[in-house]
Amino acid sequence: MTGHTHSRGDRYLVVDDLLAGAEFTALAEEFARIPLKPALSTIDPFLDGFGYHGTGAKHPLTALPDTAPAWQRTVAERITAAVDVLDRDGAEHLDITFTPWAYPDGSRLSWHNDAGERRVGAFVLFAHRAWSASWGGGLALVDAPSGPDTADGDGLMDSAVHPTLILPRPNRLVVFRSETMHSVQRVDRAAGDRLRRTWTGFVSVRHDAATA
Repeated sequence: MTGHTHSRGDRYLVVDDLLAGAEFTALAEEFARIPLKPALSTIDPFLDGFGYHGTGAKHPLTALPDTAPAWQRTVAERITAAVDVLDRDGAEHLDITFTPWAYPDGSRLSWHNDAGERRVGAFVLFAHRAWSASWGGGLALVDAPSGPDTADGDGLMDSAVHPTLILPRPNRLVVFRSETMHSVQRVDRAAGDRLRRTWTGFVSVRHDAATA
């Protein structure tokens, strides 16, 4: 299995160098050719601004189709191997989605926790070929369950747990549990015309399993 664990908390896992060099280069070049369309933030459209997204896909976590790209199978395998981070005993009856997102300078995503819709977790794979820490766009998360007192960003001011900032290093995979408060820090104007490119997705309980 490629990649190595950079860091881990109770509710998150960071894996660096997820893909082999040539495979990641191909992924980054492919991403640059994906048709993207603008979309306002669903968290705070006024303050967050907009990002760009492309067409998504949804598959069973442990049974991706043969037509799925090899990198998607690598992501699924990594999540399956660390499914305890999502507070699951096994990966059966789980689905995973894959959606390309890109954030331009000036954009961000406010604090939220991805709760609901049978979600048990989420992932982010940074797919830009280069990034500087000075360009912003970090993924901040609080390694603690979210509750009524932390349902929005203001509630976090009194949280006993300080946020962890995960920098958007190329070829870095972040997996975290649902109901974990997180945000995308604003992309700095120093990024210029460079986009913070990610493949993101949710891991959720399959509808028929949840019904049963």
